Amino acid sequence: MLLFEDIHWADSSLLDLIETLSARVRDVPLLLVALARPELLTERPTWGGGLPAYTALPLDRLSEENAQELAELLLDRAGASPEQADVVARTAEGNPLFIEELAASVVERSIVDAGLPTSVRAIVAARLDALPPAERGVLVDASVVGRVFWRGALARISPDADLASALGTLEERDFVRREAVSRITGEQQFAFKHAVIREVAYERLPRAARRERHAAVAAFLEERTGDVGQANEAIAEHWREAGESRRALDCLVAAAEQAGRGWAKEHALALYKAALTLAAPEDEELRSELRRRVAVAEVSRYHVTDARALRHTTRDETTG
Repeated sequence: MLLFEDIHWADSSLLDLIETLSARVRDVPLLLVALARPELLTERPTWGGGLPAYTALPLDRLSEENAQELAELLLDRAGASPEQADVVARTAEGNPLFIEELAASVVERSIVDAGLPTSVRAIVAARLDALPPAERGVLVDASVVGRVFWRGALARISPDADLASALGTLEERDFVRREAVSRITGEQQFAFKHAVIREVAYERLPRAARRERHAAVAAFLEERTGDVGQANEAIAEHWREAGESRRALDCLVAAAEQAGRGWAKEHALALYKAALTLAAPEDEELRSELRRRVAVAEVSRYHVTDARALRHTTRDETTG
């Protein structure tokens, strides 16, 4: 089984890869599970259409009975009284993530007696406020790295932090989770339990502090990943947030070149356009070169679209 989470954030090349696998892998037992919000269909209205053995399962909010059961289970498992399960379930209105966060907040006693927060972001903020300063600082640093982060990057941001203790506490409180496999060899990898936790933590940082941390993360990734296309794209984002526009531009161009060689032409086009927005107005030679690359990528993109249309036509004729 291959699981793809949050593909509503995926670029076109990844969506193409999933559809290609679904259409061509026939002689081995393979299950592809793709999780997405409904906005995926805005970007890709034909998603899944014509694929063999395709099934869409829309997920609605939990019923009152199931929400109550989940709240009771979570509170009981944490050794807390299930007395507040009813109010937790009603406040969350069937949102499983909200139920989880509310239950955790009850257990941690990080909510006030005046009433439960009425949004996921509010409850996450309350839980962050209840953390000891050291753990909260490490969580905020991790938010700068991204949804996935590495211990080495945190050490680069805050060399004096007691990372072992802080990360252990954050794991126990289910803010982050240690992952068995790391994208960077030799680096322990972690991930935020949910994107909302990372977003709320990141909002705690003033802009000046963000720049310093993004620069540290960019330097760490450059040192540890080498010349890898996808890494270049991530590094570019960190340099851009650090205010280092030219360094970000160079990384975007490198990522675009690799995307183009891999026939991810639409993604290459998007990267070249992003690089063009970072070019200094007075550097006309550079801007002219980037405009040329954008034009070439535009032409290449049409060939990919034609090939995709031909593939679907051939598949329809074969199965028809």
